[in-house]
Amino acid sequence: SRSNFDSHGFTVHPLFMLRPPDRKGMLVNVPYRALLPRGLDGILVTGLGVSAHRDAMPVIRMQADIQNQGYAAGIIAADTAGTGKPLRDVDIKKIQKQLVEKGNLPESVLTENDSFPLSLEKVIDAVDKVPTNYQGLEVILAQPADALPRVQRALKETADPNAKLVYAHILGMLGNPAGVETLIEAVGRAEWDKGWNYTGMGQFGRSQSPLDSLIVALGRTRDTRALKPIIQKTRQITVESEMSHCRAVALAFEAIGDARAARPLAELLQKPGIMGHAFPDIAKARDDTPANATDTSTRNNSLREIFLARALYRCGDYKGLGENILKQYARDLRGHYARHAAAVLKERPGNLPK
Repeated sequence: SRSNFDSHGFTVHPLFMLRPPDRKGMLVNVPYRALLPRGLDGILVTGLGVSAHRDAMPVIRMQADIQNQGYAAGIIAADTAGTGKPLRDVDIKKIQKQLVEKGNLPESVLTENDSFPLSLEKVIDAVDKVPTNYQGLEVILAQPADALPRVQRALKETADPNAKLVYAHILGMLGNPAGVETLIEAVGRAEWDKGWNYTGMGQFGRSQSPLDSLIVALGRTRDTRALKPIIQKTRQITVESEMSHCRAVALAFEAIGDARAARPLAELLQKPGIMGHAFPDIAKARDDTPANATDTSTRNNSLREIFLARALYRCGDYKGLGENILKQYARDLRGHYARHAAAVLKERPGNLPK
């Protein structure tokens, strides 16, 4: 496959929350196992149904790639129909040779091997290099069992403030609290930076600000000492703030799950313009119709509200505000919002709207 990371929205994988993707095109190998559903025999899945993280989809979903993938699946299906062998016993090199002859694959695949497991030397090298612009981060995330104990050790041993923050950032994003004090200090001294709003097509690069990312990592340490600086930042958010700032504090508070976060979240929701963006009926949808086809303010407003309401609900709620907002979205005419809100409400049985 060949494409780039045009995500059409915000990214969620820790790799991109720590080091944003760029827009350079790249060639990507899709392993055969991605087409084989776990627990099912005799079936191949192609296109958007393959096994891939949603943040990897942008680089393997292009039309030409899907056509080539479908052709490869057809060749494999024909081969197994002829041999009677199960799909998992396919002679993959034989299939690759046919696809190389056809032009669907480059000849280099015939001598390539799987990438994993990575060598311990490569992991150690990545831990040493990662403070420089998060170089080698993908290696650390690929084999965390090998890498994270070494990241923790590097955090303790380094005297470089930048390296210490990078190591703490990585550990926090992966739920390790070893660097919580470093993250608390960094978030506490920082001013709100330029955030991010959804813009639709051509959505490249960072989908959160550097401070957003630190706040999410701090929340994921699940250390209640993180509450104070995150609450401080929450109280500075207004309706003019970008959606990513609201998403960051919401994700952080959800990860900590402490009732002390409920009131600050409720206070933010009640600031002018933050609430009231669900579309429970046609009249409301017509009243809030965007000014033009490229106006994405409606989506940003709804995303901001539902993130904050969900976090409020999961932190114990405040005077039923989070539950009431989620019930409005559970009736939203836009199915994706309705399904999500209903799923969150199901976390407490009996809370679905009548």
